[in-house]
Amino acid sequence: MYDPAMHLPRTARRMFAGLVLVLVTGCGAGVPRQAEPLAKDSGSRAGQGAPGGWTYAYVSDEFEYGTDVADIAVVSPKDAWAFRQGAGSVRTLLHYDGSKWQPYALPREVTEAADGRMERVSLTSRPSGEVWLTASVSHGPGSTNTSFVARFDGTSWHVVPLPDGERGIAGVLVLGPADVWASGSGRTAWHWTGRTWTRSTLPFEAQRLVTDPDGTVVWAIGSEPKPGTEPPANPDAPASQQPASARWDGTRWQRVPIPTDLTLTDGYDFSSLITGTTVVSSDEVWATGYAGTEPEPSEDGDYHPADQRPFTLLHDGSRWRVPQGDEHPPAAVLSARKMRDGVGRTHEIGRPPYVPGVTGRVTAVDRKQKLWLNEITPVPGTDEVWAAGQIELGAHGDANFSRAVVVRYRIRG
Repeated sequence: MYDPAMHLPRTARRMFAGLVLVLVTGCGAGVPRQAEPLAKDSGSRAGQGAPGGWTYAYVSDEFEYGTDVADIAVVSPKDAWAFRQGAGSVRTLLHYDGSKWQPYALPREVTEAADGRMERVSLTSRPSGEVWLTASVSHGPGSTNTSFVARFDGTSWHVVPLPDGERGIAGVLVLGPADVWASGSGRTAWHWTGRTWTRSTLPFEAQRLVTDPDGTVVWAIGSEPKPGTEPPANPDAPASQQPASARWDGTRWQRVPIPTDLTLTDGYDFSSLITGTTVVSSDEVWATGYAGTEPEPSEDGDYHPADQRPFTLLHDGSRWRVPQGDEHPPAAVLSARKMRDGVGRTHEIGRPPYVPGVTGRVTAVDRKQKLWLNEITPVPGTDEVWAAGQIELGAHGDANFSRAVVVRYRIRG
């Protein structure tokens, strides 16, 4: 089946499921520097990173290939949650208390309610201390996955009942204890009022729900078929898509049109996708993404775009448009290797220190390890971002390993 994230470079594809363009203050360029090996006992200690690059907040002691931190939610500089998973059955909730990361056991009532193995776990938080966990739960071979939702109220975790008949809860947006949005199956959006869910209908299928820093306006961002196109005859072939947006007006979702010619132009006109959205205020919303030419079949039966290019859009309170020369999105960390400053320039971010491989030390082959990120999120009240992912060494036989990591980066002005 065609994956729309195939329009993105490999690093961006790894981040596609939960990509957030991260607001930060100040601007500057991270410069790659030589880094020293991290101490072996790094499971709950921060490593020393090179100036201008990523530093470690957490590195797992597990080496099993496929181990990573799937998602992270930062409440404050002294309070954060993450979910670590592995290629096998190891799946652990982690909590940061201001001094170290350590495993956190969910209450029995929560695990019993899930009644299966949590997959595709997502964490979302607000500075108030409210944290929500959503997951797709596998109940064994031949079964159908179900959605699962739990919330941390600042003291303990509790199961949140699903809306009747809904099996596809995802994309949670937390505004407050009694004000939570979630995208559901198809064109459905759900609003949690503290006791019950209220259903609303979107004009398209949403990939994410986003808001401004004060939580005053809620946007739905997704995609829909390109006008004038027909579904492909081959169900595995890609369909032409274009970005779509809508805004909640307090009663219903109002479509906010994104003109086709803003993203599909000059030969890059087969399909386009928004991969990141930053809501600065009610009259300043930024969207970035990629437009691609028509994908061609590969030998393995998948599809790859012949070419692609990025785009940036600005909603100025009245319409979506291409930004002018002196208009730039907020400074942001874009990926494991790139950040964008406040005037639109892109800079390299220095890699983190090498971590020891399966031998317990950093060998020559271990220096080929790479950092992959699943999620990047700001730390409230600071100019720092934290990111969840893995340090991975692949294609080197018995030396291969993966270590789950949380890394930090501060943009210095």
